Amino acid sequence: MTGRLSVVRPREPRLHSRPQELRVLLTTEGTYPYAIGGVSSWCDMLVKCLTDVRWEVLPIVAGGQRRVARFDLPAHAVLAEPIELWSEQIPRSRVKRRAGGHAEVRTELPGVLVRELIGWNGRLDSLQEALVWCRLRPAAIRGVFRSRAGWEAFLRGLGEVLAERADGAAAPPDFDVREAARLYQVLYWVARTAAVPTPPVDVVHATAAGWAVLPALVDKVLRGTPLLLTEHGVYVREAYLASARAPQVSAPARFAATRLARGLARMAYEAADVISPVIDANARWEEGLGVDPAKIQVIYNGVEVRNPPTSPPRTKTIVSVGRIDPLKDVHTMMRVMVEVLRRVPDARFLHYGPVTEGQEIYGRAVLAHHQRLGLGDRFRFMGHTPDPNGAVQAADVVLMTSISEALPMSILEAMGQARPVVTTGVGGVRDVVRGCGFVARPGDVNELALGVTTLLRSPALAQTLGLRGYARLRSKFDQGACVHGYRDLLARLGSRRKAA
Repeated sequence: MTGRLSVVRPREPRLHSRPQELRVLLTTEGTYPYAIGGVSSWCDMLVKCLTDVRWEVLPIVAGGQRRVARFDLPAHAVLAEPIELWSEQIPRSRVKRRAGGHAEVRTELPGVLVRELIGWNGRLDSLQEALVWCRLRPAAIRGVFRSRAGWEAFLRGLGEVLAERADGAAAPPDFDVREAARLYQVLYWVARTAAVPTPPVDVVHATAAGWAVLPALVDKVLRGTPLLLTEHGVYVREAYLASARAPQVSAPARFAATRLARGLARMAYEAADVISPVIDANARWEEGLGVDPAKIQVIYNGVEVRNPPTSPPRTKTIVSVGRIDPLKDVHTMMRVMVEVLRRVPDARFLHYGPVTEGQEIYGRAVLAHHQRLGLGDRFRFMGHTPDPNGAVQAADVVLMTSISEALPMSILEAMGQARPVVTTGVGGVRDVVRGCGFVARPGDVNELALGVTTLLRSPALAQTLGLRGYARLRSKFDQGACVHGYRDLLARLGSRRKAA
């Protein structure tokens, strides 16, 4: 690297607010407000309940697609123009070029990004400097990545990464030109994300230890804005699981995806002032990944229970609420139903939830598997529901077959309706469900089917377990406690910013 990246102060966009109002920038990744799911529901709950906060929501989304907001933002929240990534289309520039003069070009930028994000022991200070330069010189980024010197700097940096040998890390695979070019494109997206201007706020709240932290990190360096990170699922773990379940992906692509997730998470953990996992199991993962325990403050997810639970219908109905996504393992869910029908022929299954955006191939594979199994109307896909509580009320048993979760809202919604749960013991689910449902190993069809069958055949047991879950929810996973925890945490971080 030749010389240091020079910086100048950018113009700051204005966020209008009332005097003394706490201003929070909420950065999301592929979720709120454009996607249905537990994280989006949590975001919507937080934004709508914290009415004393002036929210600015900055989504990071897949480009080149038509987007429809799935949630209506309240009057005290503003939706910023999304950051578009992961598309072959060239995005519209968000930077106005000024006449007279050219932006300074730093061709070593791609080399810095590949070393510090993809390398095993990337340096946060060097990465921060590069990302801040992107924010301050946004008009120069495309020229850097289109230049021969930028490409050569990237190749030198990639060569250093591939030559690394570190304890706990597998030997890197060989990259051909095509795979290298794909990684180069990803790093260009990283630079563009960091370059997007953000409004001056009191706190930046990132909802994942990945891409959503990039704007927050730059804001913290330039303005000293405190950074709160909430982890619903452990970002690195989910990246490795997704990679392992995609055998058609080449070894270089798998290496690039998992190393990038690790690099982003390391950056996020180091930069965050406070990390608020939604369950204790996530906190244990974070500590294992090197996070200082003093940074961690667990705030449990919570749901609002307005009315006493209704009696189960006793129609031998199993319900699942969740996106059609590889992490939800819908294939196992259908195989469980096959086993249940062998033992309880008049059972029926209702699955509520849309296909995750970008997982349309998986959605088609699920429908094809449904047809091969001959489930017909006994296993029905109901699509998105605006009323998950109503969907759960129709259940005698609620089933979840995920291979990765933290504290899923669907489990809490089932407990809020006093419905017993049969679930895989992933994330913090085992601790939450213990004593009020059945817990099985991920992918264990027979164990999951046994739990469902036992509850369908024993309505009294099912009702007892459901009521235990309801009591636990009211004592530990109440929405009011969740909102109160975030209100206090944001206020504490915001007061630190105001004092500074």
